[in-house]
Amino acid sequence: MRHPIARRSGFTLIELLIVITIIGILAGITFGLFKSANNGRNKAKAKGDIQAISMACQSYRKAYGDFPGCASGADDSYRKDLLDQLLGRRLIRAATPGAVPTLLPFDDSSLPGGSTRKQRGFLNYEEITTNDNTKISTDDWRGGNPSCFEFRDPWDNAYDYRYRVLTAAKYTDWKSPNFLCVSCGINFAESAGPGIMPDTLEYWDPATSGGSTMTKSGIVPGTYFDQGTGSTGPFRADNIVNWTN
Repeated sequence: MRHPIARRSGFTLIELLIVITIIGILAGITFGLFKSANNGRNKAKAKGDIQAISMACQSYRKAYGDFPGCASGADDSYRKDLLDQLLGRRLIRAATPGAVPTLLPFDDSSLPGGSTRKQRGFLNYEEITTNDNTKISTDDWRGGNPSCFEFRDPWDNAYDYRYRVLTAAKYTDWKSPNFLCVSCGINFAESAGPGIMPDTLEYWDPATSGGSTMTKSGIVPGTYFDQGTGSTGPFRADNIVNWTN
């Protein structure tokens, strides 16, 4: 009498490898789609943020006669002074008509209302992410070392800004009728270390005739959207900006 042959249960090693490979491929496709969708959302948010900053700067000019300026011209000062002015912490004011304006606290004694003057912001609190949204109060900047000092894009890099420097030596160097605002996007060159912002050259193009004039004059060169790396400049084709060439 023949006994029935027992059926094999389970999977062979080859079958398991095939299943694992298929799962890996599907996971890779899913991750790629998720990353693409996430980058798309981030780009849309950055464009919206820059549009909001641009509209706030236009409102600021209507109120005070010019776009937000920078007190010193230092790279980090542009970011800090922009945030201070758009949140209403400070404002520009010329002592006499035609004079170079200075940056004053919103309740400076020389202004109408003095210490009782109301703060006038041009962006709502937390409308755009900052480096510390918990420290976005009226008095946060008064100690000289504010905890909240710059607007941040969805990749947690600063929105960089350039316009006139509010000193007699530099005020007339700005040649553009507009300001410049930029996010270096997702494809910026890696920072030097954790928590370190991208280098200035990852926002602005240094390859203009006569040196790095873009950040000083507001003139945008035709090479801005190149894709150079290393000695020819960082990858900036993905930069998100408030101007077009």
